[in-house]
Amino acid sequence: MQNPALTATTPPMLCQVGRAPEHEEAGALQYFDLAGLPMASVVLSMLDQSDDCIKVIGTDGSLQFMNCNGKKAMQIDDFADFAGQPWHSLWPTESQGAVQQSLGEARDGRASRFEAFCPTAKGDPRWWEVTVSPIRGGDGAVAGILSTSRDISDRFRREQQLETIAAEMRHRLRNAHAIGAALVMGATREAPEHRQFGLEIATRLNHLAEVQAHLLDVDGSMTLKDLCARTLAAFNTSNGAVQCGGDHVRLGEQGARVLALVIGELATNSVKYGSLGRGGEVEAHASVAGDAVELHWTERFDVKDEAPLTAPSSGQGVSLMKRMIALMDGGIEGGRTDTGYRAVVSLPLKRLEQ
Repeated sequence: MQNPALTATTPPMLCQVGRAPEHEEAGALQYFDLAGLPMASVVLSMLDQSDDCIKVIGTDGSLQFMNCNGKKAMQIDDFADFAGQPWHSLWPTESQGAVQQSLGEARDGRASRFEAFCPTAKGDPRWWEVTVSPIRGGDGAVAGILSTSRDISDRFRREQQLETIAAEMRHRLRNAHAIGAALVMGATREAPEHRQFGLEIATRLNHLAEVQAHLLDVDGSMTLKDLCARTLAAFNTSNGAVQCGGDHVRLGEQGARVLALVIGELATNSVKYGSLGRGGEVEAHASVAGDAVELHWTERFDVKDEAPLTAPSSGQGVSLMKRMIALMDGGIEGGRTDTGYRAVVSLPLKRLEQ
């Protein structure tokens, strides 16, 4: 049953903003009656300073109050057309479950948060970040429900644009590698003696397509060891051998992308300057050390075999790798050794799990 203190025509009453002392003291926070005290105009004025859509909902789920900026955000001309209606019924069907669940949490005295789509009263599409929390009366019982909705439509559209760009990039990369593999195999038809070589090149191109897809299409279900092995699969050729090891730590989406970029950049540099371009070996081992993950990258090859190792300390790829590591509050150390090259990358475990 609806709390009698909350009606469709009056602001919420008996809002608890603090616990009143037995004897009122100057400046002490206390219960106040929004409908009967001058404080009501102050509180309502404060609510109207917010750009968010602020609503008061009865314990029965009916919409009781909305601030002025909220009505503007929702393009509501006359609040009387919506007052008293079940709040969840004002949302699209696909969003009503989240709304009803949040109301249930508030009735039980708990705050909650969700994101959902809801068009305005005039049909303009909007996406909202919504917080829902209980309003307690003087006896501590839930007397109403407060909801604050923030318009996140611009953020949602940016995310959709990024997802579309990423999908287009995946499509173009896969097509580029597929075309490259087809051209190689086509060329071997005129030179059958090179067919085996062509097959190896086409296989490597397919592996590279998979590696690049990992950078764009991770879902948070990959482990540290699997990511290392799959990212380096394209670089494990007859000209250079790669060994992978590590712990089965589950990575978040952001962590997987960063590690895939780091491992891919180290492998690319190895092909250009180190072991994988000189018939040597690479050992990559990623493991948990306290509250961090350490990637130990070791290259072994005959440093006297060819020109001295000149692994770059700058360049677009290396600079991007270092920036990504720094943004994750991590670090990288590396340099030439008597037998090749070694680097250690350290990243906070909690950041990689995000």
